[in-house]
Amino acid sequence: MKKFPGIILLAAGLLGGARAQPAGPSPLVAARAAERAVPGGWIVNEARADDALHAGFSATAAAIYRDLLAEPEIPAAMRPRVTLNLVTALMETGELRAAEAALQADDGARTAAYHLRVGLLAANDRRTAAAKAALAAVKPEELSAADRGWWFFLQATIADAEGDLGRVGGLYEQAINAGVSELQRARFALGQAQASRRVRPPTERELATMRGNMERFAGQRNGYDFARAYATGLALLGRKAEAQAVLQRILAALPATERNVADQFHLLLGLIAGEDTAEGRTAFLELLRTGQRPDTQRTALYSLVRGVKTPAEREQLRRNLGMLIGAPVPPAVIEDLLLVRAQAALADKLYGPAEDDARSLLERFPGSALKAAALGVRLTVAWELKRYRTAADVIVQLRAALAPGRERAELGVLLAEAFFRSEDYQNAADAYDAALRESPQVVPAGVLIFQRVLADIRAGQLDAAAALLDSSAGHPAFDAVNRWQAEWNLVKEMQVRGQTPAAYARVNRLLLGGAQGVPDELRVRLMWLRARLSFDSAQPAETVRQVDELLALLQDGAKELDNGLRADVASTALLLKAQALLALNRDKEGAALLEKLRADYRGTKAAIYSYIVQAGGLAQRGDIVKAQELLVKLVDEHPQSEFAPLALYESALNAERLGLDRNLRDAYTLYLEKLVRDYPRDNLVFYARLKQGDLLRKLNDFGAARTFYESLVNNYAQHPDVLLAHLALADTLFALGANSVVNYESAAAIFERLRDLPSAPVDLRAEAGFKWGYALEKRAQPAKAQTVFWSVVD
Repeated sequence: MKKFPGIILLAAGLLGGARAQPAGPSPLVAARAAERAVPGGWIVNEARADDALHAGFSATAAAIYRDLLAEPEIPAAMRPRVTLNLVTALMETGELRAAEAALQADDGARTAAYHLRVGLLAANDRRTAAAKAALAAVKPEELSAADRGWWFFLQATIADAEGDLGRVGGLYEQAINAGVSELQRARFALGQAQASRRVRPPTERELATMRGNMERFAGQRNGYDFARAYATGLALLGRKAEAQAVLQRILAALPATERNVADQFHLLLGLIAGEDTAEGRTAFLELLRTGQRPDTQRTALYSLVRGVKTPAEREQLRRNLGMLIGAPVPPAVIEDLLLVRAQAALADKLYGPAEDDARSLLERFPGSALKAAALGVRLTVAWELKRYRTAADVIVQLRAALAPGRERAELGVLLAEAFFRSEDYQNAADAYDAALRESPQVVPAGVLIFQRVLADIRAGQLDAAAALLDSSAGHPAFDAVNRWQAEWNLVKEMQVRGQTPAAYARVNRLLLGGAQGVPDELRVRLMWLRARLSFDSAQPAETVRQVDELLALLQDGAKELDNGLRADVASTALLLKAQALLALNRDKEGAALLEKLRADYRGTKAAIYSYIVQAGGLAQRGDIVKAQELLVKLVDEHPQSEFAPLALYESALNAERLGLDRNLRDAYTLYLEKLVRDYPRDNLVFYARLKQGDLLRKLNDFGAARTFYESLVNNYAQHPDVLLAHLALADTLFALGANSVVNYESAAAIFERLRDLPSAPVDLRAEAGFKWGYALEKRAQPAKAQTVFWSVVD
C-alpha cells in the first residue's frame, strides 16, 4: 500500500485526531453575549390591541391587553396605559364589573386618563353623580388625542342622562369631530344614535298619535320622521318585533330617490334588532351595500364589528365583507372594509389574508387616512412570523406616517430590535443610537446603551464596543447592572474570538477598579471569568490566587447569591484551581483538591468533569493505565452525564497512544463503538467514526476504512468538519491506488478539489495541495507536480 511521507498528515493528526479538551463546565459562561429584555414584542402587541380596539374588536383587544399585563417584566411606563385601555375594551364589550375590577387594581398615578375611565364607567352604569365627579377631576389639556373625543362623549352621556337635550346633540358632534380616526368617529356616531332612543317610553295615547301622523303623512318627509318616532316608541315599550315590522314595511315601499332616508331606516332597524342578532346584522350589511353617506356606513360597520364575539362570527364577517369588497361597485368605505377584514383575520392569526388586505389597502389607496393602521397590520404579521427584516422596512414607513411623539419614539426602539433580530447588527447599533436621542419612556436609557454595545459586539466591532463602554461609564442613566453586564458580554466575546490576553487585561482592570454597585451575581461572574482567563493566558499562579479570592467572597460575602448558583460557582472554581495546580506541576495538591471536589460536591458537573481533568494530567505524564481507570470510572458511575461520551473518546485516544494492534482494536471496539452505540446523538459520534477510520488504516484495513469515510461524507454533508472525512477518504483511496488506477485518479481529484475550495481551512488546503502534487509525482508527472507544489507555496 502506498502512503504519504510523514511531513504533515494533518488529517490523521492535528485536524483528524484528538480534539482539544473542553474548558470544563461553567454555569456562568454563555456561548454568546445575551441581550437584555427589550420590549419589542410588547410594543407590537400593544399597538395591535390598540388597533383592534379602534376597529371595534373589543374582546380581541381585551385579551391582548390582559396577556400584556400578565407579563411580569412589562415596562413600568407601559403598564398604566395598558390597564386603562383594558378598562375601555371591557366597557365596550359590556363587562362593566370586570372593567371596574381592572380599574381598581390599577396602582398607577391618578391621571386625567384614569379619571376619564372612572367617569365613563360610572356613566355606563347610570351612576350620573359619580360620573360628574370624575369628569370634574379630568384636566382636558393632559388627555391624549385619542382620549379627547371620549371626554366630549362623557359630557354628552351625562347631559343625556340629565335630560339636557339642548346640549346633548352639540356634545356628541364635538366628540365625533374630535375622533382620531374614521372608525372612532363612527363609534361616537353610534353612541349618538343610541342616545336618540334613550327617551321616556311613550304612553299608549302618544303612541297612537305617532301612528296616526305616520299614516297621515305616508310617503312624505314628515311621515318618515313620524315613522322613526313610532318605531322607536314601540321598541321602548318592548315591542321590538312590531317596530322592526314597521321599518321593514316602509323600506320595502320606499322610492329609490329616498336613499338617505333608507340609510336612517336601516341604521335604526339594526339598532332596534341589536348588533348580535341576524336581523340587526342584515340591516347593517344592507346599509353598507346600498348606503349613500360614508359616515352612516361606518357607523353600521362599527356596529357590525361590535356584534362579533367568536371565531365563527369573525369568519362569517370576513365572508360578508368579502362580498362587499368584491362587488362590481364596492361601497364608498371600501378602505374601512379592507382594514376591518384584515383586523378580523389578524384576530384569528390568519396572517396571509391579513397581509393581503393591508397590502391591497396601501396599494389601491396610497394616500388613505388608514395608512398607519394598515402598516400596523403588516408590522404585526411580519413580527409574528419572525420576518424581522420585513418588519424593519414597515417600521420605517410607519414612523414616516406618524408625528413625533410616544408612538414614534417606541417604534424607533422596535426598529433597532428588528435589525438586531434579523442579525443586521450594524444597522441595529445605529438604530439604538438614534432611539437613545428620542428618549422613549418604555425602555430605560441604560438598556438601550447596553443593546447598542451588544450590537457592536455581534457585528464584530469589539474595539467600537469597548470605546462606547469607556465613554458611557459616566453616563447617569447607564446603571451599574447594565454597564457591568455589558462589560461581561464584551470580555466573554473577546475570549470566544481568541483575544484571551486582551480579555484578561480588561476584566482584571475592571475588578481592580472596584466594580462599585455591581450585584453579587455579576461580581462573581466577573471574578470567575478573570480566573478562567488567567488560566487560559498561561498564568496558573494567578489563577490559584484569584480562585482563592473568589472562594473567600463566596464564604464571607455575596449574601444575595442563590444557594444553587453558589454551589455551582464553588465547585467550578475548585476545578479550575486544581487545573492550575496541575499546570504548576503541584500534582499532589491538585489531585487532593480534585478528591475534595468529588467528595464535597458529589454529582455536580464539575465533580464529574474532574475525572477527565485528572486523567488528562496522568496521560500527559505517561501514566496511561491510571488515566484509563479514571475515565472508565466516570462512564460506569455516571453513564447519563454529558461528559461520558468525551470520557470514552479520551479513552480511545489513550489506547491509541499505547500503539500495539490489540490497543488499537480496544480503542476501536471498547471505546469508540460503545460511544456510537450508547450515545448516538452526541456531537462526538462524527469524530468517533472518523477516528475509527484512522485506526482501521493503522491496522492496514484500508477497505473498511474507506467504507467509514464514505459513510461520513454521505451522512454528514453539513457537518463543519466533514472536509476532514473527504481528505481521509482521499488518503485511503491513494493507499489503495497501488492496485487500481481508478483509486489513484479519484484520490487526486479529491485533493485537487480540496486545494481549490475557498471555504476550506488554509492548513487543510495546503495539505491537500501537497498530497495532490505527491500523487502526480508518483504517477510520473513531475512537471505538473512541481506546478502544484509551487501553488501551495504561493
